[in-house]
Amino acid sequence: MNSPADLSARRTAPKRRAWSISMRIASWYAVSILILLTGFAGVTYVAFQRSLEGDFDQHLLHELNVLLPLVEFGAEGPEFRRFEAMRTVAYQTDGVFGTYVRLLSPEGDVLYASPNHQGHDPLLLALPATHVESVASKDWQGSPVRSHYHPLFDQGEFVGWLEVAGFEWSLDQELRRLAGTFAIGILVSVLLAMGGGYLLARRSLRPVSQITAVANRLHASELDTRVPRDPDVQDELTHLADTINALLDRIQASFHRERRFSANAAHELVTPLAAMRGEVELALRGSEVSPDLATRLQTVLEDIDRMTAIVRSLLQLSSVERLEASDLAREDVSELVGAHLARFSDRAAVEGREILSDLEPGAFAPVAADKFGRVVDVLLDNALKYSGPGDPITVSVSRKGNRVRLEVADQGIGFGPEEAAHLFDRFYRANSAAVQALPGSGLGLAIALAVVEAHGGVAEAHSAGPDQGALFRAEIPAA
Repeated sequence: MNSPADLSARRTAPKRRAWSISMRIASWYAVSILILLTGFAGVTYVAFQRSLEGDFDQHLLHELNVLLPLVEFGAEGPEFRRFEAMRTVAYQTDGVFGTYVRLLSPEGDVLYASPNHQGHDPLLLALPATHVESVASKDWQGSPVRSHYHPLFDQGEFVGWLEVAGFEWSLDQELRRLAGTFAIGILVSVLLAMGGGYLLARRSLRPVSQITAVANRLHASELDTRVPRDPDVQDELTHLADTINALLDRIQASFHRERRFSANAAHELVTPLAAMRGEVELALRGSEVSPDLATRLQTVLEDIDRMTAIVRSLLQLSSVERLEASDLAREDVSELVGAHLARFSDRAAVEGREILSDLEPGAFAPVAADKFGRVVDVLLDNALKYSGPGDPITVSVSRKGNRVRLEVADQGIGFGPEEAAHLFDRFYRANSAAVQALPGSGLGLAIALAVVEAHGGVAEAHSAGPDQGALFRAEIPAA
């Protein structure tokens, strides 16, 4: 059974980076071609080698048949008769075109050697164990040589050997050239197979890349994106694309139902809440209301105000999610943020806080000014709400490449890793006493995130931990 330490180590261990599917398919192509061609080349090489050796053996056998009639048997063993008179060039020539002839005793002693043996070390013997004709290959002074041994019999008695040998230089050269040709052919084939397999795999897996791209582009304001497909192609990947598109249809329909429900519910609650507030205020102005009842009515009034704030936040969230491209206009984000900072200056002064700003001029971006202003308000309100007296708050706007960045940093209560994962969730509020002691609905950051995503941007939050302050960042595409 795994211990908690083992499980923790397994979770924190770095993941092995795997090859892409295209590279794995290309590698399998290459390995398969390598195995098949290597096997084919090996079989062909062995067959060709045996064919060449068979041809060479036929040459030696021909020479042997020419020499056998010239062998005679004397008292001292076999010897050649009229051999020197033949004046055959092959027996005089030294090198790859020469034929080397020897008469050997039964024990292997040399009784006669053709003239071209002179100047060479003695040719090593490879006599067969029995008195039968045989062929053997060996090395002679760094070159391959092949010998044909023929047993000699005189009236049924074994009297020696006739050896005919020749250099296998041409055979060896042919085999070397064949091996080199095979090696180059296999290498080129493997490279072509790998390149072709990679291109084929990339082309075949293109719908998967399109599905990934569509999934990365999906967000609340762009649920109508679908995976493109070729209507003339019917295969596993087009079926996958159809399945993904059907799933997106269901998600979009569900999301729209949820959005309509939230908007309609919030809208329907506004009127009764306003009526309830009017009735409670009217009751509070009555002369017959006791102090105890007045206190209770005041509590009800505060609850109505809290519910009204939540409903209005839901309505704002619904309107943000319906943001269209036509609602956007080219704005200087620094000027927009500066205008909202002015609205919070009095509150900051009353609460003993200082707001420091670093607004880069000319940070233009396509924004809906009223909606993006809500992001600034939410971040500033949170910074003031969760900072202590005297803690400075820093607001900055800058352009980073093709993005405009808004950052709000404070030195307040901060948050831990578990809270960071839920800060932008709807109705989420941290369980710490400092957060729960302050009023709030948990919808502010959710609205800010929705606004930023509707502008095609991202929002994130960072903190070193509780009581270590926090940094909230929003980035949107620049104009």
